[in-house]
Amino acid sequence: MPFTAWDVYAQFYIGVKAFGWYVPFLNQSLVDEEIRVLNNYTIEFIFYERSPQQPYYILTSWIETPWPVWKWAVDALKTMNVTQAMVFGSNNITKFVAPYWALSPYYVTYVSPTYQTLELEPMYYNGVPLLASWIKIFPFEDWYIYPKYTKWWVGGNTQAMTAFLARKANLGFIGLSLQQEATLNASGFGEYNGPHYATNGYTLNPNIYPFNIPQVRQAFCYIINRTAASLAWGGLYTPDPYPVPVANFPPSIESYPSSVWSIVTPCSTNWTKAAQLLESAGLYKKNGQWYLPNGTPLTVTLIAPSGFTDWMTFTSVVATTLSQFGIKTTLLGMDTATYWSTIFPNGEYEMAITWLTWSRGYGDFGFLSWPFWTFPAFNLSKAWPFQWPNGTCTPVTISSLPGFTPPNGTIVWCVNSTFGYINLTNWHTVFAATAPGMPQYNELLKVLFAWYEYYMPVIPNLTQNQQFNYDPSDFDITWWVKCLTLFSWVPFVQGPWGESLPIMLWNAAFGAIAPPGVVPPLVEAAANGSLWKIDPQLASFLGWVPDKTVNLACLSSYFHIPYTPVTTTTTTTTTTTTTTTTTATTTAVSTVTSTATVTSTVTTTAVSTTTAVTTVTVTKPVISTALVIGIVVIVIIVAAVAAVIALRRR
Repeated sequence: MPFTAWDVYAQFYIGVKAFGWYVPFLNQSLVDEEIRVLNNYTIEFIFYERSPQQPYYILTSWIETPWPVWKWAVDALKTMNVTQAMVFGSNNITKFVAPYWALSPYYVTYVSPTYQTLELEPMYYNGVPLLASWIKIFPFEDWYIYPKYTKWWVGGNTQAMTAFLARKANLGFIGLSLQQEATLNASGFGEYNGPHYATNGYTLNPNIYPFNIPQVRQAFCYIINRTAASLAWGGLYTPDPYPVPVANFPPSIESYPSSVWSIVTPCSTNWTKAAQLLESAGLYKKNGQWYLPNGTPLTVTLIAPSGFTDWMTFTSVVATTLSQFGIKTTLLGMDTATYWSTIFPNGEYEMAITWLTWSRGYGDFGFLSWPFWTFPAFNLSKAWPFQWPNGTCTPVTISSLPGFTPPNGTIVWCVNSTFGYINLTNWHTVFAATAPGMPQYNELLKVLFAWYEYYMPVIPNLTQNQQFNYDPSDFDITWWVKCLTLFSWVPFVQGPWGESLPIMLWNAAFGAIAPPGVVPPLVEAAANGSLWKIDPQLASFLGWVPDKTVNLACLSSYFHIPYTPVTTTTTTTTTTTTTTTTTATTTAVSTVTSTATVTSTVTTTAVSTTTAVTTVTVTKPVISTALVIGIVVIVIIVAAVAAVIALRRR
């Protein structure tokens, strides 16, 4: 079926009216005038409240709602008020089982509880260009080398290693130990271990005494021995003492302005300080055991997903450390699927391992605006204790922003000079109307970091390693390391949310992977200079600058091919735009129009090119965001279980 503006319309109409997406920047009761299809290839969004972030989210959304399948829901919602629509969304839309539909150069040929098989689309189908259309968008692709692949869903990294050893898989991101890596290496598999942006940590349930006391929560941060935890898994992960949603990875830390990062204080292992904090909360230690003021021993049950062998291993060290300190800790390994689908999101724990961050740094407002999913036991509708790192409390109120008046701009209010409360819902709403570089953006980050340090929603543990395993007979990646700088090949293995497995499939779209003895099309294009002429956007996305981030002579030597020296120039353009604002000075209401033009040819999967306009007329191709629809199922699954993949060569 063709991919049109109506598919986009269905997704956002349903999302806004039935689920409150983009509120308060879009109004649920005005959705019929805020989102309109102008023709089959153009859709319009009107924002009556301005936010620099919202158009970004819209333009990078994957579309999951083919109009013929979801028209019934839109038609029903048009007859309802907002209250009825919200009930309808919860009771009807969330329970609707839609047929398979995807935007991908591959189509599903088989699905079972344990694996899924996909095959490359034909170049043409009944005269309609399918793969041929994709090739126009990705001119250096080498999908033809891998016309079929199988995705395996397994319960954890040990099961994934078994799949490798059985030759069922030849590519995976599975978090193995050094011993397991050695086993795979002995069987002929390769691996890469490098830096990553993801950090794990532990969250204490704030609804259980004494874990509602800030000093108790802080004490745990000083008890944990992160070095010992890292060594338990071969030292592959980096100890992270920073109690804020930032990975202990220098490029990430260095991205923050000093005015923001200066308030961050690491909580390295310090049992003396931990004891002082517990004693300040009224606890006491007797015969090696910590007690609550009423004489009850302080104990903890710590849970982790059993399928995550790495997490279970270093968490066992954390549990032992807590017990040695005098807090008897019991570690329970829970079924991985149940852990992520029920136990953790429902806050059914005293202490649980979770993520601290997946943020890429200062400009990653997508994660920074909603880090709260990593500690679901917190009720965001209530106020939480707050104090600045210097032990004081000063109120924070942001009553207006350019083009936006927050419904409630009170972020922090103080009971006295040393103690106050933070409203995280208000914080999120206001932060969503800011952008990196704005003073309010920086101020709100400082507030968030201060709260993290004081109330410790997640106690930092280890910044994870970027680790993937592969069969060298099917994939030659050595040239990545030899001829490219780190950040010019990291896009090959890391997605925007840290998901690594599906991103490897993009290498075939980029033309970046091939078996030994085959020159990848991307390499050939770089060597002859056509990359910067044919697809400069791809070169920019990868950060490929000739002989700065990509060594052309190295590529030539590695693949035994000639190369042409390439000179690129950087042009800085200053553009002055005019935005129409309706009585902005008195009502802070602005009108922003976003127009998307869509063209495509599809059967069961769709190929599309999308351009969008927001605030002023700006054309932006976002074909890659449409393609993500073919990957989203993988991303969701990877969040719950480990996954491996087998790509089949001709």
